Amino acid sequence: MPENDIPDYIHSIRTDMGFNLVDLYQQAQKAIATLTPDQYSGALQVTRARAQQDYQAGKLDLIPACKIFLSVLELSIKVKDFESQITTLCNLGLMFQNARAYDVAIIFATEGIRLSYKHNLLEMKLQALNVISLVYTNTSETEKRIEVMEEVANTYEKLGQMDKKAEIEGLIKQSRDFMAIFDK
Repeated sequence: MPENDIPDYIHSIRTDMGFNLVDLYQQAQKAIATLTPDQYSGALQVTRARAQQDYQAGKLDLIPACKIFLSVLELSIKVKDFESQITTLCNLGLMFQNARAYDVAIIFATEGIRLSYKHNLLEMKLQALNVISLVYTNTSETEKRIEVMEEVANTYEKLGQMDKKAEIEGLIKQSRDFMAIFDK
């Protein structure tokens, strides 16, 4: 498979983790190349369900999980299922967040946000923002977490969910008040 068939954000991910995501993505592409286009949608459904079930059950280590989720991502791209792409990017982000590869988690979640903007999928954007917020919580980057929470509040406002916006604004205020205690 040509290197230019691999998304740029995959190329930008560091390679010092003991495996290379470009190589894993190429393996996924080779497996998918054995399918016909009319098989993509069915393969996507089966692979996505298996990946989520096995990963959530703790049956997959990081590398096998990456292979499967990258296959789901590639199939989602081929069938232009943007919601599946964003969910898969968020799942990859969560996997790397759990593995404490926070920079990689942010790359996947940021791509999810970019896609959600591009296709006006605000509910999906919230999933990706949640991943980034979790990273900033675990890295104790409170200011960045507050910025993400502000974006979450703005998104809820755009969705007309004012009760959730108010709830997030309350959490933002609590975070700022807590930070102010330490700044004194």
